[in-house]
Amino acid sequence: MKKHILYTLFSLVTLFGFSQEKPNVLFIMVDDMNDWVGAFGGNQQAITPNIDALAEKSIIFKNAYCSAPLCNPSRSSLLTGYRPSTTGIYGNSEIFREIKGFENTITLPQYFEANGYNTAASGKIFHNARGNGEVPKEGSDPGSFQTERIGNAGTVFPDEKNKHQHGLNLKERGIKGSFKRSFDWFGTDTKDEENNDWKSAEFCADYINQEHNKPFFVACGIFKPHLPWYVPKKYFDLYNLEDIKLPEVLENDLDDVGKIGKNMVKSKVHQSLLDTNKWKEAVRAYLSNISFADACIGHVLGALENSAYANNTIVVIMGDHGWHLGEKQHWSKNVLWERAAKTPLLIFDPRNKETGVSTKIVSLLDVYPTLVDLCDLPKKQDLDGNSIKPLLHNLNTEWNEIALTSKSKGTHSLRNEQYRYTVYSDGFEELYDHKVDPNEWVNIASKSTSNDVLKMFRTELKIKLKNEI
Repeated sequence: MKKHILYTLFSLVTLFGFSQEKPNVLFIMVDDMNDWVGAFGGNQQAITPNIDALAEKSIIFKNAYCSAPLCNPSRSSLLTGYRPSTTGIYGNSEIFREIKGFENTITLPQYFEANGYNTAASGKIFHNARGNGEVPKEGSDPGSFQTERIGNAGTVFPDEKNKHQHGLNLKERGIKGSFKRSFDWFGTDTKDEENNDWKSAEFCADYINQEHNKPFFVACGIFKPHLPWYVPKKYFDLYNLEDIKLPEVLENDLDDVGKIGKNMVKSKVHQSLLDTNKWKEAVRAYLSNISFADACIGHVLGALENSAYANNTIVVIMGDHGWHLGEKQHWSKNVLWERAAKTPLLIFDPRNKETGVSTKIVSLLDVYPTLVDLCDLPKKQDLDGNSIKPLLHNLNTEWNEIALTSKSKGTHSLRNEQYRYTVYSDGFEELYDHKVDPNEWVNIASKSTSNDVLKMFRTELKIKLKNEI
């Protein structure tokens, strides 16, 4: 009889997660999400109730920066723990497993598996470097997750008759680029659950609701708001087109930018939007896609909240980089200004009583060592990032880190609490004082009063690039 009672108690303890000494991790990454999320304040019109609700119980980092303003190098950096300058991965075509010296890299989920965790993923976590087309396939690093749902990313496309009727057919306008066929938007006649991002969320929700006898690390990748901006019509209906507010733009903003910087800008796309009077439409489309992404995230969070693991699961939500919507006449990412480099980062730890907003400078590169630290795993000594656990427990902790964002060899940007410094491969420099110029409109690098600041950043860059290949 006693043996039966003890077995029953053990089963209940296991079922409700009390036997786990280590916390679980729910890792959520959103593609192309800038800080246009309510809690992060990038756009006050954004409707993101699910992220906002979690933010009230979390620490949110309003100054979090990607390692690279492009999918593959950003994700590779975050998930391996190494800077782009360490691996040499700056573009979407490279695969870190094919880089000499990194074939046996232990990724973030692999490190958790090696330390007793079950791992699972659905949606775009790693970037699929081998081509994509109009419907990119979900990225995967074979072996990084024990269980993984592979399929198409994003949402259902409209019928051919409804394509390129609302957005811009850039190919017809003679504009070349990776999204020449996808700069489009449309409110589809579909239900949430018919779309691939929702299916990714559903997979993770179902996984969480399973009975677990080991701690788990589950990663959920949401493809929207990546182009094309096709989501169910109800998300477009959340926003009245006439009420949409446009980003602040300076007409001659590129006059003090170097040749390489100017060549990065998709100014023809911006001019096309002005010519067709579709700037507001594009902004609404992006916001609509953000709201759909938020709904998918809410589906996973709801499952966690109603599960046996709600009180023992750390939640991390982040974008992989930012996105321009006309600032500096640019659309998309892959530039080194604030809008492309900054992305939301939120960490919820149910064991932590501290909540609030941190404005300290952190990097997505810090996520790997931070989760290792929070879960009390053995420290991994070779990571390039820093654990930000001290900030999670005390927002006033002294913190003087500088975030590095890289586009290519020789082209990098550094951000501290006051300045953004950028240097291009031809030696041209930009310096912006965010205390007086948050839009980065005035490049003060040529002013003699900036000499000491420039010297400091040049020194810091050499330190961070000591392992550059």
